[in-house]
Amino acid sequence: MNSIKCIIVDDEPLALDVISDYIGRLDFLSEVGKFDDALSAIEFLNSETVDLIFLDIQMPLLNGINFVKAISPSPKVIFTTAHRNYAVDGFELNAVDYLIKPIPFFRFVRAVEKIRTSTDYYTEIADTSSSNAAFFKVDNKKIKVYYNDILLIESLKDYIKVVLKDRFFVTYQTLSGMLEMLPSSSFVQVHKSFIVNYHHIKVIQGNILKIEDYTIPMGRIYRDEALEKIYQTGKKAWK
Repeated sequence: MNSIKCIIVDDEPLALDVISDYIGRLDFLSEVGKFDDALSAIEFLNSETVDLIFLDIQMPLLNGINFVKAISPSPKVIFTTAHRNYAVDGFELNAVDYLIKPIPFFRFVRAVEKIRTSTDYYTEIADTSSSNAAFFKVDNKKIKVYYNDILLIESLKDYIKVVLKDRFFVTYQTLSGMLEMLPSSSFVQVHKSFIVNYHHIKVIQGNILKIEDYTIPMGRIYRDEALEKIYQTGKKAWK
């Protein structure tokens, strides 16, 4: 699915930078503009379509509440403010959430997850037309990675570490989400924290796999299914 296109509207430069940084950490969000006043944002929306607005409330000329009332149709809105007393007004406008500054990252994630889980949005790790590669969002840019170059993937809670032949990178995604989009003809989950490309396995010794210089444990509940898949490829393996 396409990423969720966002803009930020806030008259505080630091607040703009914080939200911009948070957006950049999440694969399924894409920042398409940021504005330090509401009128500039309205002008942008007259010609562009966005999915989500991170919106301050107390701003000069036009506050956030009246901003939402002025645009139609209104994208989804997450209010970001230092003032709690506007919460009722915000939710009367069907805001997705109401975040109080300073905004912790975990609270930001919780707010945007409401959008992803209530719609058909999904993390943008999109298959390429050749179906042998995918695009991953890393440091605010998307990089193309061929499946054959992936050695293994390690879970880091809400993030994953993707290990390639010559480097690795970390991106926002779950291990289960990765397993769904990777081709089963090459990848298998061998542990609650690891997916491996079994074409790169060099040694199997007990419950341990060796891929290049990496040692990966096999979990008890994954071992039998993983070994069956590995053996079916015709790879040599040693118990």
